[in-house]
Amino acid sequence: MSNSNFYTKLNKLRAKIKEKRKQDLYDMINDEKNQLEDKIALIKMSFKELDERDMVNSFKEFIKGDKKNETKE
Repeated sequence: MSNSNFYTKLNKLRAKIKEKRKQDLYDMINDEKNQLEDKIALIKMSFKELDERDMVNSFKEFIKGDKKNETKE
């Protein structure tokens, strides 16, 4: 296996792991069994794990969704 092939596969694996972890955190945050304190801790943990760019984009999507809801009302 060449170095470039190894690093390509490694980066794909890292991306898959990151997406899986992000989905796991999202599922835990939305779990109805968790108390508010648990959800806050999970959100703080997700801030540490997400890239800054991912956080900014998710807030932009949240704000866009919020604006759409305001115009419907």
